[in-house]
Amino acid sequence: MPLTTLETVTVAPVGLPALLRRLYRTLATVRRIDGGARAMEHRGELQGYRPVSGREAVQVGSAAALDPARDLAFPAARDLGVAVATGADASLALQARDRRAADGSPVTHAVAWALGAKLDRTGGVALVLLGPGSTAREVDEAMTTAAVSRLPVVFVGAAGPSRVQGMPVQLVDGVDALAVHDATSRALDRARAGAGPSVVEPVLPEPGAWAGRDPLLVCEQILRETATVHDDFFADVADTVDVLAEAVLTRVRTTRP
Repeated sequence: MPLTTLETVTVAPVGLPALLRRLYRTLATVRRIDGGARAMEHRGELQGYRPVSGREAVQVGSAAALDPARDLAFPAARDLGVAVATGADASLALQARDRRAADGSPVTHAVAWALGAKLDRTGGVALVLLGPGSTAREVDEAMTTAAVSRLPVVFVGAAGPSRVQGMPVQLVDGVDALAVHDATSRALDRARAGAGPSVVEPVLPEPGAWAGRDPLLVCEQILRETATVHDDFFADVADTVDVLAEAVLTRVRTTRP
């Protein structure tokens, strides 16, 4: 049955601090690159950039749950957090355009790939983030096909027509990367076991409420509560992400048309 209330979800304690450190580093990297990209856009050096600030936890938490050896992410256009979390070239994500008209919708590609994974019995699951690049009709058709054929797909975003189809929906705090990661992990396990597709639906606060529900600060608070890190960890992360972000932004400057 679809969930109708916001869940508070956590992962098992074993390995939790390491996972939180990973999530925090990734979130901090995305935040720093995003800030630099917005500055470049303001100076006219980057056209049409779509900021991810406030939505990092959805992208990072879901993508970090993937098994890179067999799963595949199908992000919406310019999902910077997915690129960073999966080790892809973040500079390409900054410069990407919505290529739906030429290359097809991400949800269509995800469902087609999932069909191949099911037929080949690879155990792979497609993760598709709903957003720019897909029409409502495409999403509806993709979800219907996935549900009817019990394909290994996890949709991350507003559930929409999936409620009509009876597809399981997990509501999750969209600013908590750990909660998103755990919900996605359960959806991936379900799909891998042959139970078919499901939806992870992040609940996000209104834009004006970001100051009180900042994804990076939420992750930091949870990490500090494990009592496994101190201020020097966060200082080291800040230094490291500055270097990483500058490398990405430099690639954008040197490769843009």
